[in-house]
Amino acid sequence: MRPTVLMQLLALLSAVTACGSQPAMGEPQPALLTESGPEVREELRRVVSAAMYGVEVTLAEDALTRESLLVVERQRQQPRLSGREMVPPTKFQLVVGGGACWLMRLADGERWELRKASCRPEVADQ
Repeated sequence: MRPTVLMQLLALLSAVTACGSQPAMGEPQPALLTESGPEVREELRRVVSAAMYGVEVTLAEDALTRESLLVVERQRQQPRLSGREMVPPTKFQLVVGGGACWLMRLADGERWELRKASCRPEVADQ
């Protein structure tokens, strides 16, 4: 095979692969919601529920407005004899990157875009 044909095939292969990849969002930064109206809260509740495989969740009205971390614990179905819940909580973080707000599950880095929300970078206390 001639070198020019090989280069063209490699260029085509890399272009096809790039088209199927997730859009780059740069280095995500922890973020806070700038507004938490009913539409935003409902979208957040729906996304968290879907990220937890359909488990119904209840979120505080000020969730993700004061800190970027959201910890969701599963409600016990039956009292445990030991008094301890053995299922660890699911942790999420609100991040901003690529011009959008994202909810990221910390365990695996999977993220969901929050289309109705607007957010700003979280500033660490000094």
